[in-house]
Amino acid sequence: MKKIFVLMIAFAALALTACGGSDEPKTEAGSASADAYVFEYKGTKIAMNAQAAAIVEALGEPKNYVETPSCAFNGLDKEYNYGSFILYTYPMDDVDYVLQVVLMDDLVSTAEGVSIGSSRDQVTAAYGDGAKTVGTGLEYDKGDCQLTFVMDGDTVKSIQYYAVTGLK
Repeated sequence: MKKIFVLMIAFAALALTACGGSDEPKTEAGSASADAYVFEYKGTKIAMNAQAAAIVEALGEPKNYVETPSCAFNGLDKEYNYGSFILYTYPMDDVDYVLQVVLMDDLVSTAEGVSIGSSRDQVTAAYGDGAKTVGTGLEYDKGDCQLTFVMDGDTVKSIQYYAVTGLK
């Protein structure tokens, strides 16, 4: 049930932000900032706004794959479900770029060691007190990545990396 709730939050965030985007990026898409939050899985670094092809190839076959016509760009938005996390991409100029990574369980964590089930104190110890409070979440911005920890009281219930460049 918890995974369904987290998945519903992720889909809502994707739908609300992607459909409101523009056709023109603010900066060159695919030039992932060296000074940004990056999710890493089994040695594969996943940076927001990075070209997705090499990342998807390195990650291997997803457990589930979905594509839908993009409402913000020409082409297809793609969702790669790897079980413990979901990778979302957006198309631009016939190239797919990383839009969002949503962590789904405590089998994966951020580079700083925070995972689903971590406490608010663990989040602030790892990322500092500079978070914006948005709804029930703590939001950190760094480079072209927004890192959000959705909280249930003092417990992390969802972790979402989101590309901020080119879409807002």
